[in-house]
Amino acid sequence: MQFTVYSHVLQKSFRTIILYGLPVLYFLIAVSFYLKTYDSAQIKITLLHLGGLFLVSSWFILKIEESNFDFFKKNFIFILPILAFFISGLISFIWSPFPYASLNEFIKRFIYCFLAIIVITEFNDEAKISRILSWLIIASYIVTIYGVIQLLDFYLFPPPPDAGLDPFMWRQAFGNRIFSTFGNPNFFGDFLVVMNPIILGLYLHKRNFYLIFLWLLILICAIFTVSKGTWLGFAAGIFVFIIVYITTFFKERLTKKMLISGGIAITVVMFIAFFGILAQTKKRTDSASFRLFTWLSTWEMINTNPVFGTGIGSFYVTYPAWRRPQIFFIEGKHNTESDHPENEYLEVWFDEGIIGFTVFLLLICFVFTAGYKNIEFFHSGKGSRDSPMPYIQLGVLAAFAAKLAHDTVCVSLRFVSSGVMLWLLIGITISICMNSSKDKSSGDNGNPAAAILPFPAKLALQIIIIACTAFAMKYFAGYFKADLLHSQAIQFSKQLDWDRALRTYDAVNKVNPSFPMSRYFQANVHLDRWKAGDPALADKSFKDLWKLAPNYVQSKYLIGLMYQRNFMDSVNLRERYAEQKNYDKAMEMDAAAKENYDLAIRYFNEYIMIDPIFPLTYYQLAGMYAQTGNLFMAEKVLISHLAYPDTLNRHPHNFWVEDWTKRRDFDYSETHVQLGHLYLKSNKVEEARDAYQKSLEFYSDNINALKNLTLVYSKMGDTEKETQLWLDIFSKYPQDEDAIKFLEPKGLIRKIQ
Repeated sequence: MQFTVYSHVLQKSFRTIILYGLPVLYFLIAVSFYLKTYDSAQIKITLLHLGGLFLVSSWFILKIEESNFDFFKKNFIFILPILAFFISGLISFIWSPFPYASLNEFIKRFIYCFLAIIVITEFNDEAKISRILSWLIIASYIVTIYGVIQLLDFYLFPPPPDAGLDPFMWRQAFGNRIFSTFGNPNFFGDFLVVMNPIILGLYLHKRNFYLIFLWLLILICAIFTVSKGTWLGFAAGIFVFIIVYITTFFKERLTKKMLISGGIAITVVMFIAFFGILAQTKKRTDSASFRLFTWLSTWEMINTNPVFGTGIGSFYVTYPAWRRPQIFFIEGKHNTESDHPENEYLEVWFDEGIIGFTVFLLLICFVFTAGYKNIEFFHSGKGSRDSPMPYIQLGVLAAFAAKLAHDTVCVSLRFVSSGVMLWLLIGITISICMNSSKDKSSGDNGNPAAAILPFPAKLALQIIIIACTAFAMKYFAGYFKADLLHSQAIQFSKQLDWDRALRTYDAVNKVNPSFPMSRYFQANVHLDRWKAGDPALADKSFKDLWKLAPNYVQSKYLIGLMYQRNFMDSVNLRERYAEQKNYDKAMEMDAAAKENYDLAIRYFNEYIMIDPIFPLTYYQLAGMYAQTGNLFMAEKVLISHLAYPDTLNRHPHNFWVEDWTKRRDFDYSETHVQLGHLYLKSNKVEEARDAYQKSLEFYSDNINALKNLTLVYSKMGDTEKETQLWLDIFSKYPQDEDAIKFLEPKGLIRKIQ
């Protein structure tokens, strides 16, 4: 009897936790942000880790306590697609050569899949599903009102650092694009495209003003995310909503007038979306070309292991070696990392191969089929036509389509605020499918079978789950702490407080051993501090980094600089010891110089393979060769930098052809300057002149080229051209001290004035 009462209380408590905890979790993930961590959305990830694991473990404890698995036996076919996708992720995790990267993505897969199963098994009636949607409606009001505040802040208030309507430090971070509590317009847009048809469906049933007002807020915010993916998803949601609404709700009384009205509505929506997307694409062609080149690189990556994939979550650690060079021209940056390929389908294929990708597509097809059949069921005479469930299912099905359309051009499924929504839509659809069609009089929900697990076994399993969950929650809570500490370490670095920065990075690495950026920044601090022992410590940080991400951003370039610096130090010490006649030490430093020279050359060349656009790598590499007298190789390196853009307009790189040098005209101007210096060093005066003149063709105001060209004219004895060029320099840079020093003794400045 005592065990029975205990079991009843336990089941009731955990079921209450689940029924109220899951809607609150979704609400918090939507509205939460924290600006003191490095990533403002880290709080959303932590909420998923801690809240999701807590809810999933609560559900496991509940199911063990019930010890009745008839439900799963009878409904296994409905849960199978979710379990198959989960197992695909598990196998991919085991297969992956990058355990830390894959663990992070697999944990999300685990939580997502079981949150969907929780919705299926526990949110099994209208009231429970409506509870989730009510919390999402409240969240939608909060995030859209804040979105409107950001919109007004941009158009009515001055830019930072002045104060505005938006009270937070990230105000106007994306200019005129609003991002609300999501920290990114695309992620905000993803949430909006999901809520758009759901709110429309609920409005058709309830006809409440607060719903249509919320829909208008969603529409306004969706427009002002200025996200082409959002507009695509929004239009796809409306398209599917209208099609399904007409073909199911009016199936028995479909008229020509309805078809025409629906066709007009669809045409208007698609017309507006198409031309809006087209207009934005013309405004920001780089956004489209960026995606095309990223997709091409991803396709090449897929073909390295198309059947089994490379491993779940492994894209960001693999991609740098495959990234198309055009991306560097487009972004104009070299120290950024693309974590995802801007297309969920390509990423699933890369991660899990064609097998996992097929499972994913089958899951999508299953949910679409189930959702459509659910609506048909409610209008077949078997279900209640007055129930809100067909309207909920209509909205959810259209939201599912909208989300999948959005994620053909965006990365948001891999981010928590968007990923949880997909699995909620899956869970609600299958829940309606499983529970609405049951014969309530059949006793299917009553008289559960006798428990098949004895009390000691149940208790042991529950204790194991509690212990594992506590360990996992403590571990993933460290991710939030790491992000907070990482932000603090950056501030210490900016204050040149190197010791505190390094201690803080050590703490970051301890609580989140999978965080590559922390190790990268830690190596940078050692390079900046540069005292005894720092080169070895920086080397260790780089090696630890490469275990997580072998080609992380500019790590190969920076370690090349480190060994170049070591080389210079070794050469200086060799000369000092030689002067002191300490020949043993001089020979030791000579060997060290050779070793550091070889390592610097190696890493500079490795970075050129990853990023053939970055000019400083070429300059440093050419400088190494020149310093050791190898002027031929120095010249070859600089010429290879100048010649590289032409290769991008030839097969197999000519998918997108343009004059790439125009995007980096100053870089190539400066490379010609470096080449001119090299020629001067070799006493090739005419070649130097040609190089400096070529530099000015790329960038006519390059002060380095202008001044060095005066030096060339001086060496050639052409005083007239030398003087005229100094006059030109003075006219462009009237404060230049060298120009004044040359012109003033000749009285030429007074003549100009």
